[in-house]
Amino acid sequence: MQGNHGGNINKVAREYGHKPESIIDFSANINFLGPAEFIKEEIQNNISWIKNYPEPQGQGLKTLIASEYDLSKNQIILGNGAVELLYKLTEVLKPKRVMIVDPTFSEYELASRAAGAEILNFKLSSREEFNLTREKLNQLINSFSNIDMLFLCNPNNPTGKLLSQQQINEILSEAVSENVFLVIDEAFIDFLQNKEDYTAIEQLNNNNKLFILRSLTKIYAIPGLRLGFALTNSNLVKKIEDSRDPWSINYFAQLACKQIFTEIAIRDQYLNETLSKLTKEKGYLYQHLNKIDKFKVYQPVANYIFIDLSNASFSSTELTDCLAEKAVMIRNCNTYNGLDDNYIRVAVKSREDNQLLIKTLKSCIRNLK
Repeated sequence: MQGNHGGNINKVAREYGHKPESIIDFSANINFLGPAEFIKEEIQNNISWIKNYPEPQGQGLKTLIASEYDLSKNQIILGNGAVELLYKLTEVLKPKRVMIVDPTFSEYELASRAAGAEILNFKLSSREEFNLTREKLNQLINSFSNIDMLFLCNPNNPTGKLLSQQQINEILSEAVSENVFLVIDEAFIDFLQNKEDYTAIEQLNNNNKLFILRSLTKIYAIPGLRLGFALTNSNLVKKIEDSRDPWSINYFAQLACKQIFTEIAIRDQYLNETLSKLTKEKGYLYQHLNKIDKFKVYQPVANYIFIDLSNASFSSTELTDCLAEKAVMIRNCNTYNGLDDNYIRVAVKSREDNQLLIKTLKSCIRNLK
């Protein structure tokens, strides 16, 4: 299993003979508004501070984040992206048997394998549109006696499926009774209009076997900075902090984090603009993708759209390759566990870019028939 991901523009540029700046990237699910100005300006105004070390482990930022979520600062840990925290979590806890609900983000399995864990893949079905049905939920819960860690992604990447608060609470309750450590990745939750209805944060103070991951790079369009955080119990935070590089969060990432959690009014204006424009473009792109013959387009909830090509006369690899030749990148989902060469994922971008995607898709489909 390989950790294949979207957003590798330089690789596509080399393989297809493009200039990186000419490529339109729909393979990475990043806010199409681009980096927020209040973050860019702070970095530009403080460029000379790179002569100094960043604060170890971003300690000064924890109070800001804790205040946002009504938690103790000792329950917060920052990471060089959320993925770093996945690897540190499994390294510290050393789970023996881990369950992954597939299809989902590959790094859960890779981080668990790196820590020596046995992986149990719980596969959701295309026949049920990858929903965690009542029957599937019962099967999942019944397996808790055989595992010591479970990974969930909400909303899920790549399918965009959401777990309800009722489902989360039921899973949490059963996990506690079976001594299962639960990791919930909420990396895309900021793209939801009603994220408070789906987050598990309110359960943190009642559960010391819960680890909630959040990404700041996607919603604020700063993936190059690598910035994420996790919310969990204070003992686990200390164990992870004691086991890692004290300077894993670089100075500019810390500056971005400070701006996000202090410039609240400006931040909220940026987030409101994001959700307003995303709602329009998501609807536009979904509607036009739905009109393409043989496409089964899943209703999007975040900033990406999952598509089943099973009824088409071409594979996801053929379509991805054709688009790449035309300098358009999409995510071929054939590397996800539980998926094959029949699924793709596309990010929602600006109207101009979305129109280009539709036009290029139709051109490729004509060529592939």
